[in-house]
Amino acid sequence: MNCSRLNSIRIRSVLVHAFLTLISSFAFGIPDDLSHQLSGNVKGKIIFRQMEGNATYFRDNGKLASYIPTVVSFEHFDPRHTLHSITFIYTWDLGNGEVRKGPEPFVTYHYTLPGNYTFQLSIEASTPQHSRITGLYSVDLTVLDAIKSIKFSGPFTYNVDQSSSLSFQVGGSPPVWLCWRVLSDCHTPTPTSCNLVRLYGNHFNLNYTFRSVGTYCLDLSVRNIISDLQTSYNIYVQSSPVSLFFILPCAAVIVATLIFIAVTVIRPKQQSLLSKALMADMNYLSFTEIELRAKDASVPLQDNSPASKTNEAQPLLQQSETSYSTQP
Repeated sequence: MNCSRLNSIRIRSVLVHAFLTLISSFAFGIPDDLSHQLSGNVKGKIIFRQMEGNATYFRDNGKLASYIPTVVSFEHFDPRHTLHSITFIYTWDLGNGEVRKGPEPFVTYHYTLPGNYTFQLSIEASTPQHSRITGLYSVDLTVLDAIKSIKFSGPFTYNVDQSSSLSFQVGGSPPVWLCWRVLSDCHTPTPTSCNLVRLYGNHFNLNYTFRSVGTYCLDLSVRNIISDLQTSYNIYVQSSPVSLFFILPCAAVIVATLIFIAVTVIRPKQQSLLSKALMADMNYLSFTEIELRAKDASVPLQDNSPASKTNEAQPLLQQSETSYSTQP
């Protein structure tokens, strides 16, 4: 009876120990998908924290922001607290050619260039019993530029009912998810969803047609894996002015028509006036010549007509040369 009871107690203790071990493993992240233990008997995990202002971000997905102070620490898996008396030496290989070594279980650093890095941590220590314990961990990191700006390039005034092109430059590492919406009078009576676009670069070009005159607000929300940014721009829409490309041809046609009409109307009048002037000159010359010849009676009037020349050669009355015989 006592043996069976002792066995049941042992079984329960084993189960409780296994359960506590399992809970501790989940609590401390063992095994951990981010930190990969390559060798050794030192158990634990690597934690990445990035601090910006008063905010601290846990980067448990292996994605870091460039130019942001990063604290990398190692947390031991020591549920029995047997390692507090051991001094460890940590060797941090940042993956960019820089290696740091020291007894502190953390290191502070920031990456200046985006890219992919392999972060490695080597741990070693000697116990009072002169036994050596080690550990080697590796983490694959992706460093991205955080989204710091959204620059709008283009005018802030557009014409109504015309296709308008709005260009934006996103300062941050792609891929980027951009969500945009246009609000008339900068407000909406009901919440409206935005239009989601995924960018694999830093340039975004939006073609939009404003249907009414007024003030619009263009809301933009941009994010990548490590950061996000929201901004808004005021857009002014005015009535479309009449295009000069339409005015100039019409004006040219109107001017040409007026010139043609003016030439058509004025030219016959000028010809008529010229003819009357020529006739008046001829009449004046004829009348003057007659007057002069009347004063000078010795100068016979000349008739240059063909009829007058014929009369000079032949008399008006021509007598026939008929001979008559007379009787004595």
